[in-house]
Amino acid sequence: MIKYPSFLVVFLMIFTAVSLYQIKHFITKKEIELAETNKAIKTTRSDLHILKAELSYLKRPDRLEQIAKNKLNMKGILPIDIWNLKDLVDATKTFNESGS
Repeated sequence: MIKYPSFLVVFLMIFTAVSLYQIKHFITKKEIELAETNKAIKTTRSDLHILKAELSYLKRPDRLEQIAKNKLNMKGILPIDIWNLKDLVDATKTFNESGS
């Protein structure tokens, strides 16, 4: 017949074995989850590099200039198109004085 202390030792061994198995199973699940997360991070970083390269390509000044001229019907800036702010204020004062 198994004595009381022997039964306790066997119970503790079985409990320890089951606990270690559960811990191992939990750690394995977390390692798989970590690997999936790392893979997602690498994919996102790769996508981010691709998007930055595409944005740089789309922001080229010569490309934007062609779009502005061909699609938006804009023209280049001429020296007469650049005004001094003081000239605008003077023109506004003159317009207000003549309109009153």
